[in-house]
Amino acid sequence: MDIKEPIVVKFHPHPFCFLGFYFGGIIFMVLSFFVLPLLFLAGILIFILAEVFRRAETFYVLESGVAKEYKLLSTYRKFAEFSKIQNMEVNQSFLENILGIGTIHLDTAGTDEREVSFRGARDPYKIEQIIREKMKTI
Repeated sequence: MDIKEPIVVKFHPHPFCFLGFYFGGIIFMVLSFFVLPLLFLAGILIFILAEVFRRAETFYVLESGVAKEYKLLSTYRKFAEFSKIQNMEVNQSFLENILGIGTIHLDTAGTDEREVSFRGARDPYKIEQIIREKMKTI
C-alpha cells in the first residue's frame, strides 16, 4: 500500500478460509489416480490459485485507521478512519472458533453498509482490541 504512515498490523486471510479450495484440489488429485491423470494438474492449479487469491487480499491496521486492499490484476482499496468507525463486530462460526480465526466487520458513520471487513483474521479479538485502543487515542 502506498502510504507513509506506520503500519500497526498487516495480515492476509488465514489459509483455513480457503479450506474448500484446498480440499477441492486434494479431491482432484486423488481422482487423478482413478479417472484421468490430467486431473492431478487441475488439483495443483486449484491449490496455486487459492493461495494467489488469499495473498492478493491484505488487511492493515494503521495509525489513523483500517484498510483493506485487494491487489491481483487490478487494485481495490478501502479505508476507514478510526474517528468515523461507529460499530465493530467480530463473528466466529463454531469451526472458526476452534481454529482461532474470525471476521471483523467495521461500520462507519454515514453509510448503511459495512465499510471494511477483515475475513479470516487470526485471533480476531486481539485485532479488535488493537483497533479499540487506537480508536481511544483519536
